[in-house]
Amino acid sequence: MEDVPADTRNDAAHPAVGTRVDVMELTLRGARRDLVDGRRYARYLDIAADGLFGAMLGSAADEVIANASLRAGTEFDVASAVFAEAAGQVVGMCSGSMTNPDAGLPLTLRDVGWRAPRALAVALWTYPLLSALTRRGPGEWYLQSIAVDSQVRGGGVGSMLFADAIERARTAGATRLVLDVADDNPRARALYERLGMTRQWSSRRVPLAGQVHRMSMPI
Repeated sequence: MEDVPADTRNDAAHPAVGTRVDVMELTLRGARRDLVDGRRYARYLDIAADGLFGAMLGSAADEVIANASLRAGTEFDVASAVFAEAAGQVVGMCSGSMTNPDAGLPLTLRDVGWRAPRALAVALWTYPLLSALTRRGPGEWYLQSIAVDSQVRGGGVGSMLFADAIERARTAGATRLVLDVADDNPRARALYERLGMTRQWSSRRVPLAGQVHRMSMPI
């Protein structure tokens, strides 16, 4: 989903608040299939989703999604993520992949455990949003999430991750890049429009949860 500031808990020695990152000092790397990167993936994913997974799974959301992300071929496969690093520290993430009709379920009952009733209640409440987020078309590369730590916003991290996503999509043979942006984040929507994306459609509005807009661009 949209590019938003990321909370930096669980990562020490980040650049100081207000630091402008020299793009020449930024490096991108693919995520490793381990719990350390799984937890990073889970944290950025929840932030990009405006806390949806935290609402579904409570304080254990990061750990549940981190464990699930170790399974290959699912919607939450950590291998879909690329991290941006500055001074040896992760400062942002972009995850996305081609449409895969054979992808396994991102979360199972075993993952969720006793939290299943809560997760189901939130899923039913936000169904119009969840159903919109899972809509895919042939030839589409879905940008699942992009988030940058607040300390380095405005330093080119998000732009670098977005450019890398376009290249990954092209390499995968996609013809369009698509993403979802929340209605209450007009700044992110305006940014994507400046980058050449246009709105395809909007989800039905959900009380207290808002709506999302599907945006796309040919690549």
